[in-house]
Amino acid sequence: MNKFWKWLERKLETKDDLLPDKADVVIAVGIDVSQDGKSAGPYSAAVAQKTLELFKNQKTDSLLFTGGYSFNNGLTEAELIYNLVAGQIQAWRVFLEIQGYRTYLNADFTLSILQAHELESAIIVAQQWHARRVRATFKKRWTGTGIKIYVIKAHSEYGGGSQSRLDHFISFFLWDTLAFIVSKFKGYC
Repeated sequence: MNKFWKWLERKLETKDDLLPDKADVVIAVGIDVSQDGKSAGPYSAAVAQKTLELFKNQKTDSLLFTGGYSFNNGLTEAELIYNLVAGQIQAWRVFLEIQGYRTYLNADFTLSILQAHELESAIIVAQQWHARRVRATFKKRWTGTGIKIYVIKAHSEYGGGSQSRLDHFISFFLWDTLAFIVSKFKGYC
């Protein structure tokens, strides 16, 4: 991506929240799978790596991977991003949420997991452009729960996933902005 598009993206993307010393859980929001559906796409892979980094830096003791989208009836985003880090994290520290194939569903289904385990704070990791909608959606859907949320970005290159409309910053910007507007209109965020 040339310098202008990188500059524009940095100007338009949401800022990271200031993180607490430690949160009850880090939530990795999947966004895509590979073109063949057998592994995490580059966006989800970046989210997995950022999530693992937070775990290794002792920002949490538990991880939650969310994403129900699958390509060609393969594994879900959540399962595929977990597979990238599985050997480095004890399985008992991990929650998988595999039903949420839309951002508002990710928020709803992860909320029920947090409430069931009485977790009160979450760092949410999302792809750099998707983070804007993730923040708005989780904040709205979790209003009144008392759960503290902190959203940060996982930076990735564009392209390489199963959703070709997300192969470039400008197309990602247009599609996600449209999704953001529709989500606002429908009351999801």
